[in-house]
Amino acid sequence: MRLKFWFIFFLVLLFLPACYNMVKKDAGFVFQKTPSEVSRFLSILEQKNNAITSFKGIGKISIWDSEGSRTSRAAWLGAVDGRLRIEFLGLPGQPVAKFIFDGKQYSFMSHMDSEVYSKTSSDPDLEPVTGVSIKTSEVIEYLAGGIPVYEHDAVFLESSESGDIDVLVFKKNWLGVVEKIFFNGSGIEKVEIFKWGSKVYQVEFKDLSAGSKHSGPKHSGPSYLVIDNGGAQGFSFAVDRQWTDINVLPSMFEITPAN
Repeated sequence: MRLKFWFIFFLVLLFLPACYNMVKKDAGFVFQKTPSEVSRFLSILEQKNNAITSFKGIGKISIWDSEGSRTSRAAWLGAVDGRLRIEFLGLPGQPVAKFIFDGKQYSFMSHMDSEVYSKTSSDPDLEPVTGVSIKTSEVIEYLAGGIPVYEHDAVFLESSESGDIDVLVFKKNWLGVVEKIFFNGSGIEKVEIFKWGSKVYQVEFKDLSAGSKHSGPKHSGPSYLVIDNGGAQGFSFAVDRQWTDINVLPSMFEITPAN
């Protein structure tokens, strides 16, 4: 594992400025005259979002750009209220670094020097360190099996070029298209987020419903999640195992010095 890279990665994150969200996420749908074919997909989406729970998982995290990629074994814990804990693992599976976001402050600790680096923030944008302009809360929602829905004024359905994928399109009057969600039957394969007509990021995932490597109730997250900027920069979670509907305690998001 390239511990030095992850150390620099999160030090950069700690000094990111707070960013204004031009397009806010909206938890619900308010269209009473939506065509029936659109309503069916909205219902699927709402059911998935209503079913998400707190989770913990273990697997690999990768990040890449035009110069190459870096991968680390990791374990993570996510709460539906926006808190996140990631532990980077060395051999034989012991933590070598930790990143914790408690919803108000995020901290990084390297076991190389036992120092804790912290900064106050409500929801940092990860673009300066991943190349992808995505909020921490959105990453948590995707990992939990949900889909962030951006504020919109209209929603309609279009077909993909192949004709076998249905695309749910959300549009804002003064911004144009802000989000596209790609359905293969009742499953979701991809999400694209736009701003002023340009793609901000895209997410592709597998096994959005419960799979053989996931434990917990009927709902679970993807086993493989890829987030990129549509170009050469991005990051991914390869999930070996994930548990859902777990009991999250405040102590789980407290950082303690390394032994």
